Amino acid sequence: MPGRHDRAQPRKSIDEWPTSPAPPTGTSSGGHLLLGVAYLTTAAIYVAFLVRTPGVRDLRIWLPQTVLFALFALGIYLFSVFFEHFWVRLAVLMFQIALVFVIMIVGQEADFLPILYFVVVPMAYLSFSFVQASGLALLCLVTQFLAGVAVAGVSEALAVLLPYAGGYAFFAAISRALIQQQKDRQRAEQLLAELEDAHAQLRAYAAQVRALAVAEERNRLAREIHDSLGHYLTAMTMQLQAAGKLVATEPERAAASIARAEGMARESLAEVRRSVAALRASPVDTAMLGDAIGELVQNLHDDGIATTFTVKGKSQSLPIQTKTALYRAAQEGLTNVRKHANASAVEIRLACEPEQATLTIVDNGTGQRSQESAGFGLVGLRERVSLLGGTLEAGDDLEGGFRLHIAVPLQGGEQGDG
Repeated sequence: MPGRHDRAQPRKSIDEWPTSPAPPTGTSSGGHLLLGVAYLTTAAIYVAFLVRTPGVRDLRIWLPQTVLFALFALGIYLFSVFFEHFWVRLAVLMFQIALVFVIMIVGQEADFLPILYFVVVPMAYLSFSFVQASGLALLCLVTQFLAGVAVAGVSEALAVLLPYAGGYAFFAAISRALIQQQKDRQRAEQLLAELEDAHAQLRAYAAQVRALAVAEERNRLAREIHDSLGHYLTAMTMQLQAAGKLVATEPERAAASIARAEGMARESLAEVRRSVAALRASPVDTAMLGDAIGELVQNLHDDGIATTFTVKGKSQSLPIQTKTALYRAAQEGLTNVRKHANASAVEIRLACEPEQATLTIVDNGTGQRSQESAGFGLVGLRERVSLLGGTLEAGDDLEGGFRLHIAVPLQGGEQGDG
């Protein structure tokens, strides 16, 4: 329950000034300073009373005033100790207002005694709401006027009332400024703490993203090694086993098996080189997109597959993200043609139009290839293209074979470099 929770809170004191009225919080140094000023002001007025009041040696004057000032100082102490209790604070301030009234009546010849109200008014504004504190300040003004009337008459009381009213207004403004400053400082500290928490969370998320990226890349490499090198090494092992069995009885067949194993070893080495090349920095970082894709096409042509490569559109450079996505799409598409298509010819078309850049790869191979469509490579490409707002289509071509089509929109009408 809220009430029980509030009672369980540790007791706060006026040492935590300057504060917002409820509940008070703040710095100890500010509270000690204000308490010190309150005590010092009370002591200074008491000394001034002893020095400037004629007949102060009269016990009937000195003793009551000394007791009243002591009670006033005690009120300041009680106010600081029981600062968290609303009704205690209110009772103490009301008691001090009454004390100042009596002090003014007893010390009739000392016209500076109302300065004690300048201790009460800031205490009110620093511990209550503005409306509540203004009511207490108005009560100070009324009791001062009544004491002035009792001591010096209405005209004298009115003459003194206006300057003191201005003093009350000044202390009210200063007190509210202190409270607002404290609120702003607390808010800034809260925002800073929230910002630091958010920054820590971002660092944690970044670490998780890096870990996921590493795991994803590790899985991709494992898949590539299994699908390519694993296949070649398995076939080589079978050929060499067969050659070992035939070398004594059928040396010609054994030699043919060894030759096939040697060819597979060369293909495996070429696959390793292609994988290493794919892991290196993208050539489009420093080269024209058309030239970079052209090298991939030439490598495919050197493997004995007829290739046709056309480039449409030459203008401004594409954004690096778009160039990289299209290059990786060409790399993945041509690698799949080499590995899975059983194709003898492939056509590659790169078009850089004002609204979009497209890449199309069409082969005359076996058509729909489940291991390719569901593989990690095309999934990764689809995600890369999707981040750019583009689309990826992969499937059978109407004229036979397999077709891969990438379309990436260009912002602001940027065109490709070809």
